[in-house]
Amino acid sequence: MYLLLKRVITTILVVVLITGCGVSEKQKVSLAGTASPKEVSQSFSEFSLIESVGEDRILIGSTYYTISEKTKMEKSNKEKLTIDELHAGDLVNIEDEGYILESFPGQGFATSVVLQNDIESLKVSESIRHFFENQETGNILSTTIEDVTEQSIILHFFEWEIHGKKYEAEIDRADNSFNVKEIVNEQALEQERRNKEMAAAHPEGSTSGHITEIYDNGFRINMADYIFAEDIQFNNDLGDKLIKDQFRIGSFVSVDYDKLEYNSTIGKGILSNLTLLTKEENPEVREWIEMIMTGDLYEQPVVMMSYTNHEQSYYAIRVADLKDDTRDTFEMKYDIGSGTHETTVNKE
Repeated sequence: MYLLLKRVITTILVVVLITGCGVSEKQKVSLAGTASPKEVSQSFSEFSLIESVGEDRILIGSTYYTISEKTKMEKSNKEKLTIDELHAGDLVNIEDEGYILESFPGQGFATSVVLQNDIESLKVSESIRHFFENQETGNILSTTIEDVTEQSIILHFFEWEIHGKKYEAEIDRADNSFNVKEIVNEQALEQERRNKEMAAAHPEGSTSGHITEIYDNGFRINMADYIFAEDIQFNNDLGDKLIKDQFRIGSFVSVDYDKLEYNSTIGKGILSNLTLLTKEENPEVREWIEMIMTGDLYEQPVVMMSYTNHEQSYYAIRVADLKDDTRDTFEMKYDIGSGTHETTVNKE
């Protein structure tokens, strides 16, 4: 579930996971109205909307931002601010250290949080907070403010599922009553269309596994070396388009290939589509696999297979060392709860 991504904090984090499309990094809240004299005149172009607050983190879009002692916290009127004063529905300016763990939800570290506590922002926040506390859609993500007038607030949000449903809520500011309706999830439909096109263009086969080597024009994934097709597509399971550099050793991926042959221990294939499986990947597991692949324990390790034991909460990989003449394999288990691991040697 996780890959460090460099990002620009001023962009929006729009959930692709649920939408099947991308998750943008930063919600931009637009409160601009039309020409009606009763509309709210104030415009917010760079605010983020807090969706939930935990003991030491806040959820914005589809990213949890950790709040630490190093985080600069203040209100827009320069008063001091603590995390205990933050609530769902608050409008904030947030900056982070520039990296996001691509999990679901993502994880980052906030370096600065400024709460908008002017009168109009507080009124808008109160109405949105009432909606969050009383909506019956279920777990939701990536709530964005589409419009605010003196009479109403329009929100768009998604259910907490890949390719999930998209909704619109209209809040009556007079009494905070609201109506919710399902609307077309354009991103999910577009992702479905792209998937069908890819399937038609690249019908050979698919598999999944961990990246264990990174080449100039390809990857080793488990027991196969793949070179990139000319029209190679990189994305994640949220529908976001990615680039090669966003994949790392240990990343758990789904592979669509045009050709795959095994004339030796390591197969050779042509990679047409690579999907980062953010919902299934655990960042600690990925780092553990990277340590095994790049460390000194084995001379030329490859991952033969991997699996998760949900009941006993461990992740396991079977590793072979291509330079080991004994042909032994190694069953390696990572305890997700304790962060410890053990190795069992399988004699040939």
